[in-house]
Amino acid sequence: MSNDKYRILCTRPLTDSSIAAAGANGIDIDVQEFIQIRPLLLPALYENRDTAVGRIMVFTSAKAVEILAEGYLAGWHSIMVPRAQVCCIGGNTKQAVEKAFPDCTILAEASYGKDLATAMIQLGSIHEVSFFCGNQRRDELPGILKAAGINVHEYVIYENIPTPVITNGDYDGIMFFSPSAVKSYLSANRLPGKTVCFAIGTTTADSLQGNTTGKIIMSTATSEDSMVQTAILYFNNINCKE
Repeated sequence: MSNDKYRILCTRPLTDSSIAAAGANGIDIDVQEFIQIRPLLLPALYENRDTAVGRIMVFTSAKAVEILAEGYLAGWHSIMVPRAQVCCIGGNTKQAVEKAFPDCTILAEASYGKDLATAMIQLGSIHEVSFFCGNQRRDELPGILKAAGINVHEYVIYENIPTPVITNGDYDGIMFFSPSAVKSYLSANRLPGKTVCFAIGTTTADSLQGNTTGKIIMSTATSEDSMVQTAILYFNNINCKE
């Protein structure tokens, strides 16, 4: 790689190792949060944890896993947890599931909610689930499951709060991890045509369409590491062509 330094804005926190990996490949990452996560208190969930966790649990975000485990289940012992059965999105969400419920059985996984719903229906053995999510969750997964006759108990355990900031930097790329982050960013900024947008998935990429004349590049997988590696490969490829 050349000695050129590229600057990327990341719209959510990254691990130190991801920032270091990018730096080692000539990319400086500035982190600025455009969405804050606020856990929500659901007394009914506290009172019925055995029932909620005893059902097949469904997750489409790592935050839902973390908030359930740390906010609702921490210090609580139940025979249901080691027997947990889970259906989840891959990438960061699956990693969070495996950390929070190391002895669980993952019945189905997919890259996106609608594909996860299809995989769950194809099992033919799922009739009732607990879906843990945030207030900005998409409708596809619960809608498809309900249409197939699966009883969905939905628990909204956190909310996304936009925290828009006017950016002054001249960035070569911007990383977006959710449509809500795109919306928050665009409420205070415009996307220059020369700035490459990196999107974690199709829904995030779709939210960028029509809002930029520049490139939109989708991560190869729905994880932080994949996003960073996608950016590294992109800028390495530029240099290889020059």
